[in-house]
Amino acid sequence: MNSGQFIQWHELFVMVDDGSIPVGRYTTIEAAMRDQAAMYPHGIAVLCILPPETRPPSDPVKRAIKETLMRVTSSLSSLAYLVEGTGFKGVAARASLVGMKIFAARPYPIYVETSMHEVISKLLPHLVEGRAATSDVKTIMNMINDARMTWIPPQPPSRVSGVTTK
Repeated sequence: MNSGQFIQWHELFVMVDDGSIPVGRYTTIEAAMRDQAAMYPHGIAVLCILPPETRPPSDPVKRAIKETLMRVTSSLSSLAYLVEGTGFKGVAARASLVGMKIFAARPYPIYVETSMHEVISKLLPHLVEGRAATSDVKTIMNMINDARMTWIPPQPPSRVSGVTTK
């Protein structure tokens, strides 16, 4: 799964964000969230995966994220972040997200975890009020991992005799 791509599975919305999603992509992400939430009156659980190579988003992107979250607030049952990075970058990302959780009151719970198992375990009660399509954390983890593995990165353009091909 590439940054900015997402998975919609029942009332779970999963996306990957490495800090490179362009501002305009959030319009598509928000529309997908709204469409999915329309089928689930209790709201959707959103999981944002921050891979190890994640870098802080630009200020315009931060504003777009904040505005998107404000507009979909009534459609969310929970929001979770999985920080896959380690070291200083991972600690900085977790600290920033925990700060948001503490200082930005939201009507839904916010989770910040470093383990897929932990984050799914915390989201599970928010999936159809705890009556998800499955209550098996490993099944949900496998679905997410399978979706991430099926994404094939685009090939960089190659130059043949001065002609660029794609």
